[in-house]
Amino acid sequence: MIKGLYTSASGMLSSKEKLNIVSNNLANANTTGYKKEGTVREAFPEMLINKMEGDSKEEIGSLGSGVRNQRTYTNFTAGDLKHTAAPLDLAIKGDGFFVVETPEGERYTKNGNFTLNEMGQVVTQDGYPLLNDEGDPLQTIDNREIYFDESGQMYLDDLEAGSVQIVDFENRENLEKIGENLYQLNDEEIEAMEAEDYQILQGYQEGSNVKVVKEMSNMIEANRLYELNQRAIKAADETLGKTVNDVGRLR
Repeated sequence: MIKGLYTSASGMLSSKEKLNIVSNNLANANTTGYKKEGTVREAFPEMLINKMEGDSKEEIGSLGSGVRNQRTYTNFTAGDLKHTAAPLDLAIKGDGFFVVETPEGERYTKNGNFTLNEMGQVVTQDGYPLLNDEGDPLQTIDNREIYFDESGQMYLDDLEAGSVQIVDFENRENLEKIGENLYQLNDEEIEAMEAEDYQILQGYQEGSNVKVVKEMSNMIEANRLYELNQRAIKAADETLGKTVNDVGRLR
């Protein structure tokens, strides 16, 4: 009976974690370049059940001991492209990430909603400079038209003014979300490599890859599993209460 309580409790904790992830996905359904998250569940090892008869025992089956969320992963499938016509809106069609400079070092993003700071540098909405292929901030000049070709080369009227640095990774599982729609590498021995299969689209934004209907379905499923395990705990608690209070009572 006590074991049943722990098994149901593990199911509740797993469902709660999934609800938190689904809620975050839904909250970012309209965030430019956001990549949804998911969880991988695994069962705790099953335990053998034996029937005891005198000095002998007979194996009669196994009993599950609950589940847990083994890990959280990021789904990097592309989101839909949205035309904005804004000259500093850039979308990566294909593989790759933009590289931006933060106080903690270089970070990576799919969010191509850029603007200009007071120095004329191309920056994110949080003020982080977009880097060119030499690792320097992309610099513009006042009163010159900004144009990007499909390779990411920036032109100021007819003047070439640096190319957007686009990188990719052999294993994207090494990328860790750190907030502000940014990623960092979680292994110092791994380096970013130059992306190859991509096009830069000026005047477009890549939308979130969250499918609202699917996430709502996931939320309902996780909520129902939570409630089922909650009822199982309540039933076990009531049974234990009767055992303690009624069994063995003198009448």
